[in-house]
Amino acid sequence: MAAVEQHDTPLPSEESRDPSSALAAEGLSDLMERHGVPARQQAATVAQITAISISQARRKLRGAVWLFGEVLAVAQHFGESLDQVFASAVPRSTPASPALTTPAPTTTQAAHFLVEGQPLPCEVRLGAQITVGAPTGVILAAAHDAQDWWVASPATLKARGLQGPHYLVAHVAMTPDSQARPTRIAVVDDDLASAEALGDWFNETGYRADAFTSAAQLLSTPLADYDAFVVDLILGVGQTSHALVEQIRAARPQAPIVLLTGQLRGGAATEADLTTLLRTQGVAFFEKPVRPAVLTATIQSKLDRLANSTPA
Repeated sequence: MAAVEQHDTPLPSEESRDPSSALAAEGLSDLMERHGVPARQQAATVAQITAISISQARRKLRGAVWLFGEVLAVAQHFGESLDQVFASAVPRSTPASPALTTPAPTTTQAAHFLVEGQPLPCEVRLGAQITVGAPTGVILAAAHDAQDWWVASPATLKARGLQGPHYLVAHVAMTPDSQARPTRIAVVDDDLASAEALGDWFNETGYRADAFTSAAQLLSTPLADYDAFVVDLILGVGQTSHALVEQIRAARPQAPIVLLTGQLRGGAATEADLTTLLRTQGVAFFEKPVRPAVLTATIQSKLDRLANSTPA
């Protein structure tokens, strides 16, 4: 597998940006300042850590959308937790725009903190209730559904169908989720160094990945142990992963499968083989080089859709 790389992808318009992205930008900017990275160098630092372009990093620091893996990668690079990142961005004063009722009780509530759709277990202390209008600026709010408290920007909470009541968040602390099992990803490539490099990326961004160099090696382990699969289309001279993909799909009908290859132009892999797999096995496909952040986003997006479609 060749070195992973990604071309810049279009960012959402100003109108479509969620205030939680600006919250992430503020928290990460504060983090870098604490570690001696001046504002003028922060975009270059983010670009280096997350393998995106400096222009993309600059836009993210101005409030464009962050991927969960990017936020986590920057925090881990500086040895800080997500709790520390977002604690610095929680507003210390009440915004002037919304009308507020009497403050809520100060008892701590178990909740889930939404970061770009990724729910993270946390504990939250509620502030005053928001009763009139939509808050402006970068704030955190909390709302309750039938099962749990959720913490995010007001716009994100309303998009999830939580119309109210909403409360300002006085304090949030991330907590470990003892029930959660990390997402397991199998990476298959006949180049061990490439497979391990991609596996290291996943492991460093909160997933658990295992590297394999052949179909037989992967099939010697239970496929049910894995939630997603990244497979090189060519696994040896004249050998495609067509049969392996069919076996994975038979065992894991809904799991994300991503095919990678840099050999279409060289003729080692044919477009006919690839087209058949895309049509019959529901796989995603990237030509090499592809950056791991794009790969991660593709897999996580599919997993999120599966989770949202699964009956409670």
